[in-house]
Amino acid sequence: MSDSDLIKENEKVAHRVFRFYSRKVFLAPNNRHFHEQRINAALLLTEKEPLQGAVADFFYGCWFDIPYDVNNLFTRIKDRLTPEAKQGFRECIDKKRYIQRNSMLATRWSVLISPSLNEQKQRLRISSDDAREIARDITAELLQARADQDWGTLEQIENEFFAYCTVRNDRLAFSSVWFSLGKNDWQFDQRWDNCQQHLDQTIKPTTTS
Repeated sequence: MSDSDLIKENEKVAHRVFRFYSRKVFLAPNNRHFHEQRINAALLLTEKEPLQGAVADFFYGCWFDIPYDVNNLFTRIKDRLTPEAKQGFRECIDKKRYIQRNSMLATRWSVLISPSLNEQKQRLRISSDDAREIARDITAELLQARADQDWGTLEQIENEFFAYCTVRNDRLAFSSVWFSLGKNDWQFDQRWDNCQQHLDQTIKPTTTS
């Protein structure tokens, strides 16, 4: 494998880990460990936006820790941030400001906060962008857990996926995973039906003017 191929493969793995912990952060916004693992994955990516988005989510979800216990982390990441982002996060550490749900420090990779004043459109756009990748990751994780006969992990992944789809109303990701698993003789239990029914009930009727 050439060096360029190895770099690409490492990037794929880092993206997969980043998305995995993005789901974890979305479901447990105050869990510092999940935030830090997500930031570690973002540091392995060439792009700067995932790192800034992850740090912004961390500063929002764990705001109570920020003024007291993030200097070591900030030292690791600051050279990967734009000068504007570095200054913005520095002001949070110095207690001059706090990250709000709508923040210019957020990027399209953020899952807890939005750079747009129209939060709902932003959430739907992110969901649409990421749904197929999330579906691929979830399908692979579930099939691997079944192959390993790791039933505890399998159930945990399923439950996290149901929670994600319900909160984000991500019908595309749910349908994609359902279809892919169906082709692999998956045994769908009542939880899958319940999630599908919930998503169907949240479809907003179209209106005409």
